[in-house]
Amino acid sequence: MKSHLLKGSFDLHITDYCNLHCDGCIVLDYQQSGQVTNEKLSSKDVKDIIWELERRKLRLEELKILGGEPTLHYELNSIIDYIKSSKITDKLTLVTNGLNLTDKVIESLSKLDSLLISVYPMPDVLSIEEVFNKSEVRSKLISNGVDVNFFYQDEFELYGVEQQGVEYNSELNWKRCFQKDSCRVINLDGIYRCTVTYSEKKNLYGWNQRKGIIDFIESDVPLSHCKVCPTPPAKMKWDSTKLKTDLKNYSRGVNLIQDWSHNDK
Repeated sequence: MKSHLLKGSFDLHITDYCNLHCDGCIVLDYQQSGQVTNEKLSSKDVKDIIWELERRKLRLEELKILGGEPTLHYELNSIIDYIKSSKITDKLTLVTNGLNLTDKVIESLSKLDSLLISVYPMPDVLSIEEVFNKSEVRSKLISNGVDVNFFYQDEFELYGVEQQGVEYNSELNWKRCFQKDSCRVINLDGIYRCTVTYSEKKNLYGWNQRKGIIDFIESDVPLSHCKVCPTPPAKMKWDSTKLKTDLKNYSRGVNLIQDWSHNDK
């Protein structure tokens, strides 16, 4: 049986723990509200998920490793190694805030195809982008073929909250939604079409027949949850629920990058 490439991007949330406390973060918000949270995945769990794809001859155009903050996962290196060796994806990306770039983490990130660093508007501190772009860490990653990009997270979307004056219905929500193509989620139970349904554990398609999975991913029909998920949702400016702690962690992260560069690894 010939392998089938599932186009678009798929997310693998390996932990819900983070070293920042962003107000409006979908993971943090679900933890605080007592609703279902994203589980932590072990390296064995990741192997089991990849096996579910392999046994059905399914490959992914892009696979993103996320958290929480994925660089805090104690098995990050083995997870990256296994995914790369499996050749299950054409592009392996990791999304990070860039504040835990230890020697060990940098070696792991050097094996990626792509690195996406989220930039937050921390008050009265050096920009992580500015520090990173002047560092030897950047040079090392690029020399290893890693495509490094930045994403500016100065506001968060409030999923489930409508904007005033905007018309909503299932079809419009679906049409406007970028997550259905860019934020599909794979986990031990199956596949979700977006982060919102994953976080709320709605509209899961389990590891069933190969054709059913392909049809689910390639379908252009709104999910049942779309009718209660206004898109675009209301937004809020970035803020921290624990600013003092986050500033301390941010400074630590900047120092890690600068120290690595000064040591000329």
